[in-house]
Amino acid sequence: MKPLSVLLIFLILAIPLVLINDTREDQRIFNQDLYKRYSDDFQAAVDDAGDYMSRLEMQPTTTAVHYGRERQLQLDQDVLNVFYSNLAMKFGLENNQNEMNNLKLHMPALVLFGYNGYTLITLDDTASTTGSKELKPASWPERPYYYKLQNGNLLYFTLDDNARVYDTGSNEFYEGEYAALAAETSLSPLTSIELFHEVRQSTITSLVEKDLATAINRHLELVKRMDLSVQFTLPRGLQEQSIQDVGIMAFIQGYPLPGGELLDAYSLGSGAVMKRKILVGTKNSAGRHIAYGESCVPAGAVVIESLFDPEEAARKGYFVEDCAVR
Repeated sequence: MKPLSVLLIFLILAIPLVLINDTREDQRIFNQDLYKRYSDDFQAAVDDAGDYMSRLEMQPTTTAVHYGRERQLQLDQDVLNVFYSNLAMKFGLENNQNEMNNLKLHMPALVLFGYNGYTLITLDDTASTTGSKELKPASWPERPYYYKLQNGNLLYFTLDDNARVYDTGSNEFYEGEYAALAAETSLSPLTSIELFHEVRQSTITSLVEKDLATAINRHLELVKRMDLSVQFTLPRGLQEQSIQDVGIMAFIQGYPLPGGELLDAYSLGSGAVMKRKILVGTKNSAGRHIAYGESCVPAGAVVIESLFDPEEAARKGYFVEDCAVR
C-alpha cells in the first residue's frame, strides 16, 4: 500500500475521533458553565431575599412596633415572594407555573433567621377551587434560639450579645447583654463571652439541623404523593455556618438543568442585625483610642470612625466605654 494511501486511511479514522473528543470537551465545558450560572443565580436570589428580610426586620426596631403572629406571617410571605420571583426571573420561569412548582419541589425547606428565632418554611399540597393540586408555602411557628443551662434555667439567645434568661424556680426573666446577665444570674457553663458565642452558634445550627431533618422527611412524603422520585439529604456544611445576621437559608437538590446536569446548591443570604449598637471610635489628648456609645461621646474627643459593634472596636484596638450599659 502506498504511503499516501496509509496516510489517508489514518486521517479518515483519526479526524472523527478528534471531532468527537472536541465535541465532548465542548459539551463538558458548556455544562460546567451552565451549572455555575444556575448556582450563581440561586445564590443571587437568596442574597436578594436576605437583604430584603434584613430591611423588614429593621422596622420593628426603628419604630418600636412589635408584630403579632398574623403580621409576621405576612412579612414571611413578602420575603418568600421576593425569593420566588427572583428565582423565576433568573431561571426563566416567570410565566410557567408548572415549571415553577417543579422547581419548588426540589427545595424541601427554607429557613428565615430572625433576630430572636427562626421560621421554617415548607410546602403543602392543597386542593384549588378547580380541584387540582397547588403547592403553597407553610410557615412553622417561630422557634427561639434557646439553650438549657446547668441549673435548669433557659437561655434565649439573639443574633447579638443580648439574651434573656428564664428562671424556672422564680418564674422571672433576666434580660441584657452577656456581662450584665452574668452579674445577675448564673450562666454556667457559659463562663466567658467566647463560650457564649460558641454555644450560641452551635445551638442555632443544631436546632435548625434537627428541624430540617423533620422537614425533609415530610417533604419526601409530599414528593411520593406526586409520583416523583427525588432524594433529599441535609445540606453539607450546615454545622460550619456562622449565623450572625438576619437572613434566609435555602437549598436545592436534584434539579434538572438543560444540559442534563442535576443542580445541588446550598446558600445563605443575610443582612446586618440592626439591633446592634453603633459605637464611635475616638482618640483622646493622651493618644488613647476609646469607643463610646453614640450618646456619651465626651466633648473635645477627636472622632475617628463609626464602629459596627464592640467586637469590631476591640479588634481595632479600642477600649469600649458605653454609658448606656452603666
